[in-house]
Amino acid sequence: MNFQEIHSYYKTLAIADFFADILVEGEEVILSANKKWCPQLGYIYFCTEGSLSILMPDDGLNIGNTIEHMPIGLMERYCPLAKFEYTGSATVTLRKISYATFDRLFIATHPQRVEALAQVLVFMSIFTIDLHNERRQVTSYQTIKPMLYRYLYRQETHTGENEGLALFIIKRTNLSRTHVFRVLADLKAGGYITMKRGKLVSIDRPLPEAY
Repeated sequence: MNFQEIHSYYKTLAIADFFADILVEGEEVILSANKKWCPQLGYIYFCTEGSLSILMPDDGLNIGNTIEHMPIGLMERYCPLAKFEYTGSATVTLRKISYATFDRLFIATHPQRVEALAQVLVFMSIFTIDLHNERRQVTSYQTIKPMLYRYLYRQETHTGENEGLALFIIKRTNLSRTHVFRVLADLKAGGYITMKRGKLVSIDRPLPEAY
């Protein structure tokens, strides 16, 4: 099980029937690229274009990305101790609805949507567990290796994002810039990957098991 497999399966679920109501009732919010943002108290947000990275506050690590239909601000609503920041590497468009509208659309008048919401929350947890497993490897190379596949998949599914591979890895780990650049340079020199202007273009042959 890896991120690509989980995400591909998630996208097959029939859980988006509520989205038309979000588009009608929600207020559009546009976030500029690379600007940190926090959800406003009293509101839930849904991405309609693009995806946001989730950050720990005060220049903390990037701990993951929002997924389709994810209710941004719901974690903060039910656990006020949770303080997250969000940012997009490209412009992101959101729809904003109040807590009252959220409760009406998902609980009061459409109880069947509780199941859809539960599925979204379950997959949020699964993605988090997958990230934890990915970044708690024995060696730094074992941490970097799956992130190459994750980066390539993200480039394919989120066009318009310009984040380079090295920065993508560094922002999501505690690995040093020097070490990350050295590993990537060695993989490129060994013919394992193709890079262009700091971006990963392709993985050309199976990556080595150890470094």
